[in-house]
Amino acid sequence: MEEDHTSRLPDDILVGILSLCGYDDAVRTASVSRRWERLVAQLPDLTICLSILAYTTAISTPCERRLRSLACALRRRCRDGAHPVRTLQLVYRKDVPMECRHVDDFIALAHAQKLVLHAQWDTNVVPADGDTDSDDDEAAGNADDTDENASAWSLELPPATTELKVVPYSYEVRPPHIHGAGVGTLRSLALVGFTVLRQDFLLTSMPSLEDLHIGDCTLPDSIEVTSAAMPRLKHLRITDVSVMTEDVEEITRAGISVLADELRTLRMSCHMCSSTKPTSAPEMRCLNMYMRFSASFTSYSCFRLRAPRLSVFEWRCCYADEVRVDSVGRLSDVAVEIAAGRKPMTYRQECRYVTVQQRDKLMTDILHALMPGLQPRSWENVKG
Repeated sequence: MEEDHTSRLPDDILVGILSLCGYDDAVRTASVSRRWERLVAQLPDLTICLSILAYTTAISTPCERRLRSLACALRRRCRDGAHPVRTLQLVYRKDVPMECRHVDDFIALAHAQKLVLHAQWDTNVVPADGDTDSDDDEAAGNADDTDENASAWSLELPPATTELKVVPYSYEVRPPHIHGAGVGTLRSLALVGFTVLRQDFLLTSMPSLEDLHIGDCTLPDSIEVTSAAMPRLKHLRITDVSVMTEDVEEITRAGISVLADELRTLRMSCHMCSSTKPTSAPEMRCLNMYMRFSASFTSYSCFRLRAPRLSVFEWRCCYADEVRVDSVGRLSDVAVEIAAGRKPMTYRQECRYVTVQQRDKLMTDILHALMPGLQPRSWENVKG
């Protein structure tokens, strides 16, 4: 009989191995022995996949019975309180009420320091055979109400949550209305995924927020990031945020304003949606997979900045008709990257170009606006 080497491993190594599994699989190991049950209760990071979508096929859709079992295991662990949850990561479908209901329960039970939500959307998905019950049938029957389930939803943060990341996988999923005791203690917020970002998401008062990341979103209108809602904001990243195109011939005139008194670093980049191509490069057109949102090149109507304590400024491959800088701090690092060439275009769009003159004007306008913060520093701090 072979010797059981696994049982001889110390607890910290076994916990590390279990942490590589999903929480569902880790809970199943508790049936092996009391030691494994104790180890599961020590996992610092939990990943619960309620749904995993591959195009339009459901790889896994837990039934109500399995989700209740996970909730019971999490409830027992939280009742003990000896090993708090550090990170809770949830993957679920926003259009299935049963999954949304359990997500709310998991968030409330875990009291995790970091919360990551992967919000999917696919009303055409049918749960896998043999893994359904009456509650799943009810959820499938309610999945057609797209406006009610996706457009308006709220997220209640526990008081222990200081870091939140929301990752939408469809433009049907809007950013949530954030509320609860955790809003006052939230320090880091990231909204990175395919969603339509409106001003109401940025109006939520977050008095302790210091780090904000907005990425891969689409703007239907202009937005403002202000000290009124985020008085302690120090670091802001805006990556690949494009503007909405309802008609392929018309691009929404949307701008971005950053009015943050405590902001230290600002990093703007749009490599995905705004990189130009040399005129000699082969012409390529992209047929957008989301027909309603076909913006493939970002050009903001205006970018306004007021950050009297700003020390780091990056502007990479972004374009704006007008750049207004009211105030900046003593800048220590500045990077400005702008290219001329052919703009990316969608199907049926005419070829458009960023001329050398337009590129040079935008570069000059940005650097001229930053000059009060650069003096008396040398131009070695500026990378163009």
